[in-house]
Amino acid sequence: MASACALTTIAILAAILFYVLLLLSRTMELRFAASYAMVDCAPPPSSDDGAAAFRGTLLPLLAALPAAAAPTGFASLQSGGGAFARGLCLGDPAPQDCLACLAAAAKKLAGCGASRRAGVWRSEGCFLAYADGNTSSAHEDAFRDVISFGEEVYPAVISVDDGTLPSYPNCFDTRALVALAQSLAGRGAANSSGARVVTDAAALSSNATGKNAVKLRAQCARDRAAAAECARCLGDSAREVRACGWGLDGEHERVADVLGYNCFLRIETSVPPRPVAKYVKQPVVFALCAAILLVLVVTAVIACVRKKRGTGNVAAAAASGASSVSRLRTCSQYYSGVHSWLTVNYQSVIRFEC
Repeated sequence: MASACALTTIAILAAILFYVLLLLSRTMELRFAASYAMVDCAPPPSSDDGAAAFRGTLLPLLAALPAAAAPTGFASLQSGGGAFARGLCLGDPAPQDCLACLAAAAKKLAGCGASRRAGVWRSEGCFLAYADGNTSSAHEDAFRDVISFGEEVYPAVISVDDGTLPSYPNCFDTRALVALAQSLAGRGAANSSGARVVTDAAALSSNATGKNAVKLRAQCARDRAAAAECARCLGDSAREVRACGWGLDGEHERVADVLGYNCFLRIETSVPPRPVAKYVKQPVVFALCAAILLVLVVTAVIACVRKKRGTGNVAAAAASGASSVSRLRTCSQYYSGVHSWLTVNYQSVIRFEC
């Protein structure tokens, strides 16, 4: 029984310790994925006698576009009725993934009714738009939508010195960010896989104190692939990103997707895994973990001792009962013999009690 208690205690402590170490080393960090489908339907004309005919030629285009774009990640189609459609898959996805994303996007655009121009962006990594002409409108050139999400990778730890929370450096230098985004036009942003660049937060911020890495990912539509036009589009997208609130302190991660008709820009910050040794240097966290482990050890030991004592008492009671039964049986056998002898020899009955 003692060995069973010992093994139970060791197993509990090993599991708890393993969990704590994984948590501190960030290997069990919980992540969440942002999911979105952004649809922009331009207002339909006040009077449009050809709306039905236009829609009749548009719907076959939307149905055919996903299969046309899936092999290379881009396609632009035109109908005889003056409808244009183009689709783009971001990065270099597998054809089946590109097909699935664009097919879902086409279903979204089918709901724009009588709109002559519309676009949809999906978080899976694709963009699809249609129009009644092959040039961008003023609305499409100016349109930007920023979708931001992020998380607190490492929770703030109260300082044991003054009891205050650490300050969080937040801001990018917008000019540096715009320049870096524009440089992606010359790094292949119009290629099938787009362009990426990774730099340190210190290169884009004057008050970054943590070791945040900043990654920019960009892709321009291939039918708008002139370097100057791509650079202008990416620069305008970077200007739409809020400069502050990024938490460039090595404790947070942020992502911002900037959606446009002619280009896509993603800005992402990340932090390196934190070693356990850094947490050990923080007395509050270390003391809390030690206290939890100590309570578990004491609880397990008390439970085992109580169980052992209870088992011993039951065994002692069983042994005592067995001894009493044995003595009673011996007494009964002795007096039964005496009773038989007296009855035979003296013809008398004597009652004995044990």
